[in-house]
Amino acid sequence: MRLLAWELRKIWRPGILAAILLLGAVYYWMFPEFYIEYFCNGPAARAEFQLASEWVAEYGPTLEPEERAELDGRLAAEIGEFDQQIAAIPEAAAAGLTDYETFERFREGYYSGAAASDGEADMDLEFLVHRVYGGTNWYIITEIQYAMELYDTQEERSALVISGRREEGQPEAMIRREEQLAVSDLRHTLLPGAVRESTREYGRDLAVWCVLSVVLLLSPTLVRDRLRRTRPMQWASRRGRSILTTQMAAALSSALVLTAVNIVVYAIPFLAQGPLQFRHCGLDGIWEWGTPWFDWTYGTYLAVLVGLILALSLAAAGLTVFLSQYSGSYIAMLLKALPLFAAVGAVLGSWLLDQPFFFRRFWENGPWMPKGTEFAVIVILLLLGLGLCVLTCSRRKRRELLE
Repeated sequence: MRLLAWELRKIWRPGILAAILLLGAVYYWMFPEFYIEYFCNGPAARAEFQLASEWVAEYGPTLEPEERAELDGRLAAEIGEFDQQIAAIPEAAAAGLTDYETFERFREGYYSGAAASDGEADMDLEFLVHRVYGGTNWYIITEIQYAMELYDTQEERSALVISGRREEGQPEAMIRREEQLAVSDLRHTLLPGAVRESTREYGRDLAVWCVLSVVLLLSPTLVRDRLRRTRPMQWASRRGRSILTTQMAAALSSALVLTAVNIVVYAIPFLAQGPLQFRHCGLDGIWEWGTPWFDWTYGTYLAVLVGLILALSLAAAGLTVFLSQYSGSYIAMLLKALPLFAAVGAVLGSWLLDQPFFFRRFWENGPWMPKGTEFAVIVILLLLGLGLCVLTCSRRKRRELLE
């Protein structure tokens, strides 16, 4: 245990931690911060999120037919509120826009005229339209109407999707899954599309950073021992011959700790946006976002994504320490670490977290991925990383002399 503690001290060096902290702050500012600042990107997405939050609190994770009927009254109330709000806008009153119906006729006529004139906009009229948008609950009304339309036409749209997949000759398993979801209670779930999109992009950035931070933390460790020629001294004692096993254990445990810290740090601003109020909602519902393979709730889905990231980081740790022991200098290790990060983090990590466990292709216009492909890929990668560590430890113990 004392030897393990010493190896952990060698890994968690203040200089390396300071570099990771600085680089992590820059990375966060450059990439994932956008999906926190614009968690619901645009007024329409914010209106959708607001409505979904209210409906989940009132109706639960799904919208039942009797609850759908109540939305007609909500829509009428919002239109009445719109009429009061637009009356308080002087520019609208001067243009004769006194209620929702007159504004909608004006808006449709303006955009039809702009389209007929090759998209040339009248800036005064454009300002007036956006002045009404911003000064009223127009986006709320639009999102209520959109949600009602999606709800009322779900069966027809599901039938079109199923027939379209058959005509394209897509895998039978995908067609059966679409048929299953078409009659499932999950089709009426209230998870907003903006939440799912932010989850996807934020999770991808987190996975890439977790791999990068693990590679940065572990790369110098065994290289430093080799440069200082400490290995022959360690092998001079019976206890020292097992040092590589201890170093591997220290590296893997350090990777798990660092990844857990990264996840917690990233989770704080993400959860502050309020996505967990939809934790009991299914992944497929009114606002579509692809077709999920599993009947998970959003809360379960988040837990699975965390598990994927932890496994990815552990695999990256195993590959890092395996390559580190064969590097005679920091430059040599850097030349190995860069392609390792690019392959495991930037490419594989980003791909794994790109809407995982949904219908998707291996690459653009490529073959469709079978159910559970992400599980198979991460297990193979994890076995590769850990297997190389075990194999190295076994081979080293059988050697009579170290170079």
